[in-house]
Amino acid sequence: MAYLWLILSGACSVVASVALKAAGAAAAHGPTPSLLTQALPYAGAIGAYGLGFGFYALALRQLDLTLAYPLMVACAIAGVFVYGLLSGTETITAMRMAGAAFIAVGVFLVSK
Repeated sequence: MAYLWLILSGACSVVASVALKAAGAAAAHGPTPSLLTQALPYAGAIGAYGLGFGFYALALRQLDLTLAYPLMVACAIAGVFVYGLLSGTETITAMRMAGAAFIAVGVFLVSK
């Protein structure tokens, strides 16, 4: 169950990051949105980070910190890559893919 909490924590981090990216992009383009429209993505990001914090705290009840943190971050990195690939708004280069692969290898080694 602890690994499920880590995956959910990483997913919440991805949702929060995407919300912050969307808020920044909306602010940079077009007319100035209303205060409510500006605040919603930020509030969503804060909520997602808070929920992710709770999932991470649940995972730490059963896992060592030296294992839990790298796995949670690896889940978030993988989620961001999936977002980038599916959205088409992010550039996924061979160098970035190699970096993600090195992170995956590092997480594998830490887990042993």
